[in-house]
Amino acid sequence: MATSCGGLSSFDKTVLMAKHKRPRTTPPLRPKRSELAQSLIDPLADDATPRTGIDVEPLFVALRIGALDDHLDEIATLVNARVAALNAVAELIAASRLKVGDRVRLGHNLRPLYLHGQAATVVARDGEKWLVRLDEPIGRFTNADLRVYATQLEPEVPSE
Repeated sequence: MATSCGGLSSFDKTVLMAKHKRPRTTPPLRPKRSELAQSLIDPLADDATPRTGIDVEPLFVALRIGALDDHLDEIATLVNARVAALNAVAELIAASRLKVGDRVRLGHNLRPLYLHGQAATVVARDGEKWLVRLDEPIGRFTNADLRVYATQLEPEVPSE
């Protein structure tokens, strides 16, 4: 039941009150994902980009769309080997800064969390790890000796 008011029914008023839609703009054309990944997939594709500023987005796109599924095991092996090499270099650099007798603090990259920031002294080197003695026993570490990697230790800054 439409009521009349001023010669127009309520239905007519709602039609007149509707907003005008803006014309739809077309988005800019983007290259297809498969085209972005083509230089990574096809060894014969011309790669004009210099190696210094490598754009890794095509690699990520190729991985997301499954273009490299046949090579995932090899990619994972390479990535894991690279991460291990970077960690080994970081460990060597950190170990080169340590010597027996140094005062250190336990870093924020080891567990349990209550060890973070605890003061300790380097007692000995034990293979790849360092033996440190906590200033005060804490938690389950009643003998106060820990074996940790050099990257888990932070040099203690002497107070002035």
